[in-house]
Amino acid sequence: ARFPPRRMIATPMTATAPTRAIASSTSIRRAIRPARVLGAPARRCRHTTLATSDSSDPAEGKGKEGAEEGDGISLDDLRILQQRVESIREREAKMDVLQLLVLDASVPGQVLPLQFDAGGDPRRPLNGGTYVGEDVNLGDRFGMLGQAPSNGQILPNGVEVTVTRVLLKPDGSSMVELTAGRRFKVHGQPFEDPDNDDAPSGRVVWIDPDLGAGEQTVEGADPALVHPEAPAPKDPSTYDDESRRLCLELPSLVATWRALVRDTGRERQPNQLELIEKHLGLMPGVDEPARLACWVAGLINPIPALGVAYEIRPAMLMATTVGDMIGLAHKGISLSIKGLRKSSGDVDAE
Repeated sequence: ARFPPRRMIATPMTATAPTRAIASSTSIRRAIRPARVLGAPARRCRHTTLATSDSSDPAEGKGKEGAEEGDGISLDDLRILQQRVESIREREAKMDVLQLLVLDASVPGQVLPLQFDAGGDPRRPLNGGTYVGEDVNLGDRFGMLGQAPSNGQILPNGVEVTVTRVLLKPDGSSMVELTAGRRFKVHGQPFEDPDNDDAPSGRVVWIDPDLGAGEQTVEGADPALVHPEAPAPKDPSTYDDESRRLCLELPSLVATWRALVRDTGRERQPNQLELIEKHLGLMPGVDEPARLACWVAGLINPIPALGVAYEIRPAMLMATTVGDMIGLAHKGISLSIKGLRKSSGDVDAE
């Protein structure tokens, strides 16, 4: 769906282009959708009512052959389904709940300073009906979701962000700094949390920092129940020989990319690369491919932006396997190097 452009009240302080906001009338509960990764069509289920003990239905007691002749479902099947539903509820009760923000697809280590105008909504609104809140404090935690660059769709995977700085200015404006940490994926659908002033919130599944994101959990359903004929889910640790080869090339590509950014004068503020790497931390080794892939994504798509690479962070957050993550990082930085060489007049750049 296309949404009319709206002026975003909160933007990264040094961003060069505004992020297109979802219309304020669109809530996160309606906007977030899982990407289609299973090829089978969705199936419709009929509602089935379990018979009560005082039922006068003459078919009562015959449920082991079928609750109703020809309906294709037995009472045993219903009991199994009920057990699975109860199991899902038990798992959900143990999950962390985070207040959700919709703004920027970020990777661990990135720092996002948000500037809020004086006289604006005191809740400090962002996109998709989400907001930072009026009474925000150091150490507050949120789950931040980005949007797909192509259509603005809210992504079901994101990062935990922590408030690391709050600045109240004399003119009434304010700045809230968010620092990205662990990756997560939303389980089930977002909801209004009654324990947190009905703030848009979601149950989250933490993604192992050494693995891909795995299959989506935004609908909270077992894919085998929704699409029984679908292939088995991918193993998020999948990492083949070709992925290893690409991973081994990343450190030298990073060194080449750094030199080109400096030599072509693409830094938009003094010592920008040093600041970017200070936020991201030391580059992980090739023996930590998932962490290295996220680090490379943060390097070439930094905050504030350099404008020298395609945006790969949304795809990185959604990447199912470690191999997928490495492939994205390698392609992203390789294309950036190619573009930088062409802009410098290198006639040999392919």
